Amino acid sequence: MKNRFIYITGPDGSGKTTFLEDVESQLKSQNFKTIQVWIRSPKILSKPLMAYCRLVGLTKYTTIEGIKYGKHEFYKSSFVSWLFPILQLIDFRIKWNFHSANNKKNDEVLLFDRFSLDTLADLMVDTNRFDLHKTKIGRAFINLIPNGAKIVIPRVSEETIRMRKKDTLYDEHLNKKIKVYRILSNDLNIKTIDNNQSYETARKELFKYLDLDERDKKEN
Repeated sequence: MKNRFIYITGPDGSGKTTFLEDVESQLKSQNFKTIQVWIRSPKILSKPLMAYCRLVGLTKYTTIEGIKYGKHEFYKSSFVSWLFPILQLIDFRIKWNFHSANNKKNDEVLLFDRFSLDTLADLMVDTNRFDLHKTKIGRAFINLIPNGAKIVIPRVSEETIRMRKKDTLYDEHLNKKIKVYRILSNDLNIKTIDNNQSYETARKELFKYLDLDERDKKEN
């Protein structure tokens, strides 16, 4: 196994968690130890600002067919659009430092389900700042990804996502989320895999990119 860090990122319903579970199963069958990392948009120092946004109507929730949908319209406030990404960066670093301090082993493969690019993508959607990844704050989020990490973004159509994942059916921002991940994949040169095709075909492409095959099998 050449890579200690594998990060599968993308919009909800794109299939990243299923892929990651398959990758983890394959690694464990080859006697590798794994740790899953799930950090997305933590609320610590940013929590009071979130309460303010709810109070003034920049955060809204609706329930449709028993599913609660939330949306942030931070782009309506230049102050919130400026401050919230800064606080989220600080919060993210706190969470990541805490995780790192409690997982210091060097013989495990870290599997990232939700991490810094997902929080950055959320910020880009919520603030309508589609060039946020090019700013100092955006680059700071990107630099949190461990060196040498293999990053993959499953590419799925909006219609397919809404069919696959029930809680995206009435998500007003889904199209925007897909657009943001497309921007990140293009500008950061991140590998994408077409997950509109059969899962087996997409899985083979993913495993090939990650160099996951029997030749990497770890000796007992």
